[in-house]
Amino acid sequence: MFISRPGTNAGAAVRHIVPIALLFVVVVSSSLAAQDDKLADRATRAGEVLDELVAVPDSAPPNALLAQAVCVAVVPGVIQAGFGVGGRAGFGLVSCRTPTGWSMPSYVGLKGGSFGLQIGAQSADIVLIFVNRNAPRTIATNSLDLGVAASVAAGPVGRDVSASTDYKAQAEIYSYSKTKGLFAGVKITGTKWEIDYRANRKAFANAPEAEQGGTRTSVGHLLTTDGTAAPAIVRPFLESLAKHIGSGQSK
Repeated sequence: MFISRPGTNAGAAVRHIVPIALLFVVVVSSSLAAQDDKLADRATRAGEVLDELVAVPDSAPPNALLAQAVCVAVVPGVIQAGFGVGGRAGFGLVSCRTPTGWSMPSYVGLKGGSFGLQIGAQSADIVLIFVNRNAPRTIATNSLDLGVAASVAAGPVGRDVSASTDYKAQAEIYSYSKTKGLFAGVKITGTKWEIDYRANRKAFANAPEAEQGGTRTSVGHLLTTDGTAAPAIVRPFLESLAKHIGSGQSK
């Protein structure tokens, strides 16, 4: 008669569980690393888009308008579905001026209807320049419809064009788009602005998920906090802002 020794089955089970647990740790670690790489790529690409925005004086925003910028958002590679009319989605970052420099950025997203991509274009790089002093508070809203909750106009182009205070009276946000070739002012309609809480949670340890409450406070805190101590993952975006639009110190 076979007599089972105590612990034999348990030991075998442990020997099977340990490799599975280690595999799980490796898979999760790889997944998190991939997510971090994706967030880093978004910040790097956002910085590159700013480089491209100011590279050609004839299609760049006026210096005077850039000087008026309260916050700047860059959303690279917004994907358009359809021709002329369709859906779109893209993800990027935004930062605002503080008394000591550009703020900690927040990850953001754009979703909604058509904004007039060129026929056949599959994606566009979008830059939004916020000129209203209340921009950080507006941006920190969980979601808002651009053009409804905040007025949006196609941004003027030409580095030497005068950006008078009349621009502020016309719109709170000036928008630029590059689909094929150079940037141009574009009027965004029916676009929903959203905070990417999941990305913020990964980039900033103390940023809560939307459902945990305090969403406006948390994003508002990022956008009013000097970004000097920002994690490396978002630094390419902040460095490009400082290079092309100035120190970021509010006036």
